[in-house]
Amino acid sequence: MARRKSRRKKTRSRSPTRAVAHPSQPEHLKFIYATWASERKPGRQKLARLERAFKRGPLGEIPEIDHWAMEEFFWHGVPGDDWHPIEAYLEYIGNCWSGEAREQFRRWKEARFGFFEIGRVRGETVTLREWDAVGDAPVGDPFPAITLGMGGVDSFRSHRGKLLITYVAPWLPDENLHCSMGYGLMVKRKNVSLTELLLGLRHPDLVAQPLPWKTSPKARREHERCWKERDWQSWLEERLEFPFRALIPESPGGDVFEVADLVPQSAESARKMGIYLQVPVRGGVNVVGVTKVLVPDIASPNWMPIREYIAYRERFGPPPGVRDAPDVIRFK
Repeated sequence: MARRKSRRKKTRSRSPTRAVAHPSQPEHLKFIYATWASERKPGRQKLARLERAFKRGPLGEIPEIDHWAMEEFFWHGVPGDDWHPIEAYLEYIGNCWSGEAREQFRRWKEARFGFFEIGRVRGETVTLREWDAVGDAPVGDPFPAITLGMGGVDSFRSHRGKLLITYVAPWLPDENLHCSMGYGLMVKRKNVSLTELLLGLRHPDLVAQPLPWKTSPKARREHERCWKERDWQSWLEERLEFPFRALIPESPGGDVFEVADLVPQSAESARKMGIYLQVPVRGGVNVVGVTKVLVPDIASPNWMPIREYIAYRERFGPPPGVRDAPDVIRFK
């Protein structure tokens, strides 16, 4: 049977209703704001580009790095881009809020990434204290914070003493009340070194910068050609600054060590046996392959040379003389 056509006059659909969330409901406001910023033009396209940039950059191998890209975008926008999603959202909603509410919302632009020790939950707040992941010590005084995360502050009750890795912004400065921005990780203090690389998020301009050999297929081919011809021992000697801190993921606990120097050798020996670092430990010195260490500070002058050598080995495999050799050798 043929469907009867409606005689109702067609009308133009109404424009989308403006968001009604308010800073007095910060959890709901984050959801509304984040949805708007990530699904509407031009935010959707800008966020997609930032996510791709994070995946091709220094932290690209970290699981769910695109989630961190979203958080960085929501609070700070795209590095080097004058368009800011928070200011764009305020323009979008017009005069729905008072001047005081608008300024409170702008506090989220001050969100800062860090490690925070989880304290006691009291009412609707959790006590946080900034933690120096490098020095393994607390920094400053504890402060109360609300959270934008699912489950509210109750989700922290059983995790007192752990470290929360997230963005935190001031919320009511006169009351010293802060705002934990929602997405984050919780880790035990003894495992903090495994996540120290995330501190690179404090340098979003570096995190969003693609690794040189990932900028294009042509750049990849040119780097691979240079890698095969390079005297890596001399190249690293010219670029590395000693001593420096390095994470050795395959060590017990994935600890951070101080690297003292390269192991001296000829270019021919390096091509055959690989390149090694001297790592002082109690009772002697460990000789560790360069491919077995990570420099946790992406702003360090040592980060890129180490990462480039690792990329070379990932592409062309281990040196011929050590295919079955141990990763670490200890000398007393």
